[in-house]
Amino acid sequence: MVSRNSIGGIAAIAVVLIMTAACGSDSDSPDSTTSPSVHTNGMRSSIAATASSVVGSALNTAQQAIQDAINTALAAAPITFSNGSSDLDAVAVATIKVIAIPLKGNDTAIQITTYAQDSNMIAAKSLANSRGDNVAAALEAEGIDKTRITVRADANPTTPDVEVDEVQIAVVAE
Repeated sequence: MVSRNSIGGIAAIAVVLIMTAACGSDSDSPDSTTSPSVHTNGMRSSIAATASSVVGSALNTAQQAIQDAINTALAAAPITFSNGSSDLDAVAVATIKVIAIPLKGNDTAIQITTYAQDSNMIAAKSLANSRGDNVAAALEAEGIDKTRITVRADANPTTPDVEVDEVQIAVVAE
């Protein structure tokens, strides 16, 4: 698991690179035919772009590590519901506790996707919403800030690979 300290360290290195480039003197070689400020500004831009890329890459790597941990937990013990129910059973609660671990100590946002099937579209949507809200509430009870959680509830999905009574959780790219 990539910690906030690792990302903070990478960001600090990027800031140092940017500051180092910014501290270069614009008058290093007064006899030069090329304007020193053009050379220095180009170097500053290059270092800033590299630093930005390093920070972005670290964030992407951290988010991927969190998604991988979530996927592993869901593969080992999927969060499922009984047909027509939004109640979390003991296995679902245990899986949610495992999923909360990589989400602690960072500000990664996630999307919970839940489904429900019913001939009554309103009932299906309501059930899917209740399922998502229950998973979100369980994550909040584990210390995950609710502002980081979005719920997407889908009634009567038509995609063939959707398991109607199973929850999906995905890291939301920032």
